[in-house]
Amino acid sequence: MSLPSGLRLCTGISIKRGVYYCPKCDRTLPKERVQKVDKELRSKYGIDKLSSLRCPVCDTEYIDLDKVKEGGKRYVGDIKKQPGPL
Repeated sequence: MSLPSGLRLCTGISIKRGVYYCPKCDRTLPKERVQKVDKELRSKYGIDKLSSLRCPVCDTEYIDLDKVKEGGKRYVGDIKKQPGPL
């Protein structure tokens, strides 16, 4: 499923402060975009998960990376580093 350009979540292993992280999807969402994306999801698709800080894709609770202890962010992106099935 492809989301409209305004609704794509940021991906990548380099993690910055000021983002929410979904450990199941291994994606991040900048905090400054939460309200805008939540409004778009509500109006276009009737999805209101972002207002309760849950991933709109898998319904997992977001992790606020500003609250993660130093060194804890090194685990972000590990799913993408693991080899897939042969």
